[in-house]
Amino acid sequence: MTGLERLARGAYRITSTRGTVEATQVLLATGTTSVGPFGWFRRRMAPVGSFIVVTEPLERALLDRLLPTRRSYVTSKNIGNYFRATSDNRLLFGGRARFAMSNPRSDEKSGHILRATLGQTFPELRGVRIDYCWGGLVDMTADRLPRAGEHEGMFYAMGYSGHGVQMSVHMGQVMADVMEGRADANPWRQLNGRRSPGISANRGSCPWWARTIDCRTFCTESHD
Repeated sequence: MTGLERLARGAYRITSTRGTVEATQVLLATGTTSVGPFGWFRRRMAPVGSFIVVTEPLERALLDRLLPTRRSYVTSKNIGNYFRATSDNRLLFGGRARFAMSNPRSDEKSGHILRATLGQTFPELRGVRIDYCWGGLVDMTADRLPRAGEHEGMFYAMGYSGHGVQMSVHMGQVMADVMEGRADANPWRQLNGRRSPGISANRGSCPWWARTIDCRTFCTESHD
């Protein structure tokens, strides 16, 4: 998407590289983005890097011993790691690693941290070769709880803070029901007319996370 314009009658005009379409309802189901009228959301979500390394191919017997059921796993730490075996018998191992943005240099630094953590989690893999490393962004809220609601006619479900695989699938169905008008599905119906669940933000010109990340990259619009 390259642009989003709210029309006088309440609908939206959405522009993308594939063309333009008008919609009576729009659901924002992603993290902060640099296009469109998303400043209200962008100042309430911290873009945090999530990083992944992938090992060289491992002996099948070793993987079967480490991950006997070949499922996807996540540690129980507050800021944990996730890992799984790949179809070509590698181990994919990811996590926050650093409170940093994703770029080639940052990904490399985070890769070294993940490699050390991998060795702590699986001592048998301390000397394993790392063949791949990359990173991306997740959207984190101040209390690390997801948010769903409606702001100025736009529905949203976001802020999964790196734990959105299951919750985002569930919220997709919930928000579909909400947008179809099912009042019993409304996730903020218990607020009795008050604003939808608050997303922490400063009253000033910068996001709550500005002291950690240079917000000039994101604060490109007027502050509302």
